[in-house]
Amino acid sequence: MDNKFQQILNEFLKNVDAKDEKELNEKLQEFMEHYNNGEIVYENTALDDAYDLLEKAETAKTRSQAIKFAKQAYDVCPDCFDAILFQVQLEENPIKRLQLLETGLTKEKNKLMNEKFFEKDNIGEFYQLFETRPYIRGLYAKADYLLLDGKIKQALDICKEILRLNESDNTGARYLLMAIYAYLEDEKEILKLYKKYPEEDLEMLFPLFALYYKLGNDSKAKEYLDRVNKANPNLLKYFQGTIKVNEKVPVGYYGRGDSSEVIMYFEQYDFLIDTMPTLSYYIIDYFKKNGKK
Repeated sequence: MDNKFQQILNEFLKNVDAKDEKELNEKLQEFMEHYNNGEIVYENTALDDAYDLLEKAETAKTRSQAIKFAKQAYDVCPDCFDAILFQVQLEENPIKRLQLLETGLTKEKNKLMNEKFFEKDNIGEFYQLFETRPYIRGLYAKADYLLLDGKIKQALDICKEILRLNESDNTGARYLLMAIYAYLEDEKEILKLYKKYPEEDLEMLFPLFALYYKLGNDSKAKEYLDRVNKANPNLLKYFQGTIKVNEKVPVGYYGRGDSSEVIMYFEQYDFLIDTMPTLSYYIIDYFKKNGKK
């Protein structure tokens, strides 16, 4: 959903008067018809212009051109935090990258606080508000970079803050946090988090397996390993070296239960995997004894 459309929709919702959900849906349908027919008059704001420049940055042929457009976007509208996030992604120096991100996050938080987004009614619902989405994405990026630098407990605090602000967790901070708790061998907190997000998929189940594997609780480890294998049967193939890349899945994406999910996990969560250097022997041996190939 682009910024321009969101602003038009927000303006419409401010002025709409509907007695019930049915009438609101009818008015929304009518709004979409007018919008799609180009019948709604709208004047570009500085923020719209900034996002237009960001589109140019995304399709730029070189890194230097992309950075140039992203900087122009921020100059045009300092409220465009996405312009900072784009520059952060392109920054090759990890020290400068984190400094740029932290400075941007501080400014963005102050802006959101001044605009009353940090009021009690919004806490827990941040990603439902279009204006707060870049801030949540920025926090997730910070947690990710902290993990890359081995700053596990700082990343933990960031993930907890994301979930406090956005309980629906559209960015997947819960997955990072599950892996962090497994890394720290914190059974109490990992079970508490899993109770809140009881999903039967690789990113939630593998940390539970890893936790009990690291704690030496063999029966629990094998219980969760079976559940991991049920959620994604490609796990064993990864350790056997026979896993195949699914060419149908675009680069940077993955599908639940697919080989792409396993490959993604062992690339993104290496901070946890590296703490279990003999893991492959354990998994291959367990599946071999249980007749699984």
